[in-house]
Amino acid sequence: MKGKKALQIQKRIFLFILFSLASLLLPLTLAHAALRTELIDEDKDGRKETKVFYNDSQKLRTEVDVNGDGKPDKFIEYKNGKRHLATADIHFDGKIDSWSYFDEAGVLKNSARDLNHDGKPDSFSEFLKGRNLVLKEFDRNFDGKIDRRSLVQWDPNKGVNVYNGGRVQRIPTPGYTTLWSEEDNDFDGKIDVYKERGNKNPPTEKIGKSIASRKTSL
Repeated sequence: MKGKKALQIQKRIFLFILFSLASLLLPLTLAHAALRTELIDEDKDGRKETKVFYNDSQKLRTEVDVNGDGKPDKFIEYKNGKRHLATADIHFDGKIDSWSYFDEAGVLKNSARDLNHDGKPDSFSEFLKGRNLVLKEFDRNFDGKIDRRSLVQWDPNKGVNVYNGGRVQRIPTPGYTTLWSEEDNDFDGKIDVYKERGNKNPPTEKIGKSIASRKTSL
């Protein structure tokens, strides 16, 4: 009887340990089962250059090997299934030099570029009405301060006149038109030049005033 009772106690202890281990491992197992990756050939060239990371069916992150060297060059992070941040190494030198920021709906709001390959952004775009109206800012001497700012508007009717067989022909060249611009050409932090589209005599009160307060670090 004592031996049978001892065996029952050992069995209960074993079942308790087994249940405890299962309780600890089950959440980890489910978590790993929910996380998955998918390889995609987006450009249909026979090479699966895009790796997508999912939690269940929701995207977490995307990595793209643009130049086919086996290392990702473009990265997209998602928040609640929507694009949140996209970064890229557009020069393939191992450094991130392009940043794009999206709102809660996944719509592009701001972008920045590193033009001199020093790891810091020096060209900025703020999308005020989608891509139709954009505020552009530049740090042309790479001192960490904005020295040129302009507001540009997309013009689908933009074009140029060329002569063809003695006649003027209009060739459509859709693109951005500058509505106004301000420049600090001597890099002293103050506006030297201010221009407005269609105005040969733009107001002069901006001359000598501070051009920007933006800090170019992210």
